[in-house]
Amino acid sequence: MTFATLLGRRVWTVVACAAVVLHLALVLFIPTADATINAWHLSTVLALGFGQLALGADSRTLRSLLGLAAIAGAVTGVYFLLNVDAVFDRYGLTLADQVVAGVAVGAVLLLAYYLSGWVIPLIAVVCGAYVLGLGRLFDGMFFFGGLTPYRMSYRMFWQDGALLGSTTTISATVIFMFVLLSTLMQAAGATQFIISAATRLMRRIPGGSAHVAVLSSAAMGTVSGSAVANVAGTGTLTIPMMKRAGLSRETAGAVEAAASTGSQLIPPVMGAGIFIMADWTGIPYTSLVMAAIIPAILYFLSISFTIHLELKRDGLLDRAAEPDDQPAQRINLVEGLSFVGPIVLLVGLLIVGYSPVYAAGWSCAAVIVCSWFGPQRIGAARLPHICAETFRTLLPTAAVLICAGIIVTCVETSGLVVAMAQSLNMLGQGNLLLIIALLAVISLFLGMGLPVTASYIIVASFGAQALISLGVNPVAAHMAMFWLSQDSLLTPPVCLAAYAAASISGGNPSLTGLKAMIFGKGLYVMPLLFIFHGLLFDEGVGQAMLGTLTGILALAAIAMASTGQTLRRLGLIARLAVGGSAVLILWPVLWVQVTGVVLLTGLILAGRVAPRKFLTSIMKRSDR
Repeated sequence: MTFATLLGRRVWTVVACAAVVLHLALVLFIPTADATINAWHLSTVLALGFGQLALGADSRTLRSLLGLAAIAGAVTGVYFLLNVDAVFDRYGLTLADQVVAGVAVGAVLLLAYYLSGWVIPLIAVVCGAYVLGLGRLFDGMFFFGGLTPYRMSYRMFWQDGALLGSTTTISATVIFMFVLLSTLMQAAGATQFIISAATRLMRRIPGGSAHVAVLSSAAMGTVSGSAVANVAGTGTLTIPMMKRAGLSRETAGAVEAAASTGSQLIPPVMGAGIFIMADWTGIPYTSLVMAAIIPAILYFLSISFTIHLELKRDGLLDRAAEPDDQPAQRINLVEGLSFVGPIVLLVGLLIVGYSPVYAAGWSCAAVIVCSWFGPQRIGAARLPHICAETFRTLLPTAAVLICAGIIVTCVETSGLVVAMAQSLNMLGQGNLLLIIALLAVISLFLGMGLPVTASYIIVASFGAQALISLGVNPVAAHMAMFWLSQDSLLTPPVCLAAYAAASISGGNPSLTGLKAMIFGKGLYVMPLLFIFHGLLFDEGVGQAMLGTLTGILALAAIAMASTGQTLRRLGLIARLAVGGSAVLILWPVLWVQVTGVVLLTGLILAGRVAPRKFLTSIMKRSDR
């Protein structure tokens, strides 16, 4: 490592520390307008993002160009703060104002390309071109007269929207605070405590090593809100454990990827999407979190049940449990205080009415205090590393959210969101189930190239509106889009959680992703429960309880059909019958659901009461 590189990394760390202090001051202590917070956030994200890329660049020329981009990005937000009052005093933009706006937009697009791929910058460019004049080429509802570059630069940078809009506010406040909380918890040893506790609890359960991955990912997901970070944190311990128990590389990676995807779904953090949902719907974040508890539990239970059936089918149940002669791992409750204490405080503060930002801020302080009761104390010497790691984790999400602001502003300015919602209704002929299927397909394809948050923003911008226009509750519509967008973590060819798990397990990434989709089937079932069965309590407690029962039975039936296992192995015909029972159970007509339950019950009981020869002839006829 050269002296220049070493110096650059130290400078980057110093800037990251200053950025953390600045964000904490503006978010928690100094009453500040959103536009001011967003401008500072834009400058720090662009400076640190391009700075990080420059430090990792191979050629000197590229390193120099990225360094200049970092400086230019830092200047944009500062220029806004110094000139915003003058812009509104003179009711117009100078040429310099327009140039800075263009530089800011270009820098955000470039950073999003480097950190998240080419899809979301391309969508932003297409939307921008549509607003600037491409909309004139269309007829009917998709016609748009266009904006001049002057007005476009104003809307992109100087108006309260786009680069300095609500998505940037979410990134600069709640996302920053929860990423900092997660980083502090990991520094305090929360991951090791979670793994130890999960192993201790599951050591005697058949298939325990695989269930450890599910339980630990669920626990870690309460604060991480990131599937990839969850895989990296827990997968390094759970995947080798599952491989020793006899699971294949792909299966072990798929279990961890599917379970870690639940970190985006389990309260209280739930990733960036839930905060965007709260902003768009106007529904309090706490209400959304409370509604999401039962779906998250069902998701993790469905993974565990599928794992149990697959291990039973392959004869690995006993092997995946910890041997009786192996000493139990001791759970150190004092060490766990740095995880349990802040989580309890976070949930308590949210319940009594504190905002997510302040609740997370107090929880960060609690982590630091509680860490001094364990072996991994957080002192002044460790804070620079924690600050640097916070921004390394934050940068990809921040770049996506800021870039998504361009897309949101373009579709709202042009009315494209309304046109797309209307065309979707026309394509689906007003059939709610068909429209949901179309949205699932759109989300599936978007998931091949977009991260979760970007996928949700794009699909929800028109898909939720289409569902609401058909009478669907806004919470159910947005939550359905939120769950469907999670498949970007598991869907090949771009499946970030599966890739991360495969890199640890040594398995094939695409095959790992396909198997993870089977384990994560709840992503596709839960939207139906939200919309047709009132699982989110929007139709009353009684309907929600009935929806919970429906979800349990349907997910169990899908697990049996996908693994080919109930009490005994199933042949092809029996698997199709079990899968058909799942469809009947999900159908929103009571007598059809009862028929599905009766069919499923009969197929399960057949494995217990039928004579072996008769069972073989019925269940495995397709194998002859």
